[in-house]
Amino acid sequence: MVSAAILPAIVLILWLVFHNYVPAYNQPVRDAAQPAAVQPADEDISRGMWPGQTEQDDRALVLVAISGGGTRAAAVGWKALEELAKVDYRFTNTAGQVVESNLAHEIDLVAGISGGSFTAAAWCLGPEEMARFRKTFIERDIQRALAGNFFSLNGLRALFSPRYSRINWAAELYDREVFGAKTFAALPSRPILRLHATNLALGQRFTFIPQTFAALNSDLSSYPIGYACAASSAFPILLDPMTLRNYPPAADLTKDLGYLSARRNAREDLNKDLQVRIRDYYNNKKNEYLHVADGGLVDNQGLQSILDEFDTNGIINRRLNYTTSSLQRLIIININAGVAHPDTSGQTAEPPGISSVVKSTMVSSMDVLSARRWMDIKTRCSEFTKAKVDVRTAANSYKDLEEPYRIEISFRNIKDTGDLARAMALPTALALTADQLSVVDKVVPRLLVEDPEFQRLKEQLGK
Repeated sequence: MVSAAILPAIVLILWLVFHNYVPAYNQPVRDAAQPAAVQPADEDISRGMWPGQTEQDDRALVLVAISGGGTRAAAVGWKALEELAKVDYRFTNTAGQVVESNLAHEIDLVAGISGGSFTAAAWCLGPEEMARFRKTFIERDIQRALAGNFFSLNGLRALFSPRYSRINWAAELYDREVFGAKTFAALPSRPILRLHATNLALGQRFTFIPQTFAALNSDLSSYPIGYACAASSAFPILLDPMTLRNYPPAADLTKDLGYLSARRNAREDLNKDLQVRIRDYYNNKKNEYLHVADGGLVDNQGLQSILDEFDTNGIINRRLNYTTSSLQRLIIININAGVAHPDTSGQTAEPPGISSVVKSTMVSSMDVLSARRWMDIKTRCSEFTKAKVDVRTAANSYKDLEEPYRIEISFRNIKDTGDLARAMALPTALALTADQLSVVDKVVPRLLVEDPEFQRLKEQLGK
């Protein structure tokens, strides 16, 4: 009788203690009365140029996309970048000096999705962070570390607080133990980092960049990188969505030229219509909260992020049409850790279960869409080699451009049938065994070396 009375009392006390517990949210801008500008500055950096960094080849533009896929994706991305660092890259800088560099050091932009977002962030934070990352994330059983929270104070918070959940303790773990509490303020200007999640209200990409946070009247510089990676990898069912705050006041969109232009063209251009819908949603401050989930729900390889750079305000387009210093090399590297397990559903009359349906609708279909985006990138690159366009009659913008290089590191290109089977069997999880990691370490270097576009680049670099 006594114990039966004590248990409800304990539950009530825990509810009173934790019911109003609030997780750490993104912070507002310091001067909320003056929303931050949403238009990027027209400067060299916006063109992917780094005139103050003489160790960087300003006549080359190197963009990398790292796919999702849990620890498998993080490991493939890490190994690929390690191999790129072994590729010698020599150039003459603006001061006339010959610089001995490597291909990885020449990377200007990295787009990361889900598991790949962790590696992308670690790379942009610098060599020391990248070296630590192998131990702090790739070789670690992250699943076990996260599961331990069920039996901790975090577990009680998640049980009794409607606002604190599994995604919050994941974010705290990544922030504390993977990225050492570093925020976006710790990122250098180069390489540019693009981390992507999915805005669940709109079914569109949410990108952790200053322009997106400006629309929320929020300060990206103070936001933990580990939290952004948690949001990017918050796969439905396994993890809850990450919640962000959308702060007032609303912006005066009648003075936003980019918004007004998109609105005028929205009827004829679906992309413009989507831009308008996103901006309207963020600007409606009744939408006080924004819920985001795994970036792979709308783009599992980060390739749309690369495609965007071909558009008017994208780095590729700006750089190609800037004739003061013409572009010589455009190198796009697609690091795809996707796997394709054999589907045996057609061998039985029994309908597929929930897991199979989820895989087909949320994974397989996205892989098909990503493949088409990769083909679109190849097409856009091919168009440059055919272009014969003068800009303001000053110079031919494409006169020095080599045929763009489109390098793909993907399990589907593994030639050895045994290695192919082992690679395709790697799980989408937050833990890999030493034997499973050895598969990645074996196949990735070979995939890079055997890629025809990489071979073409190597030949050009050797001249």
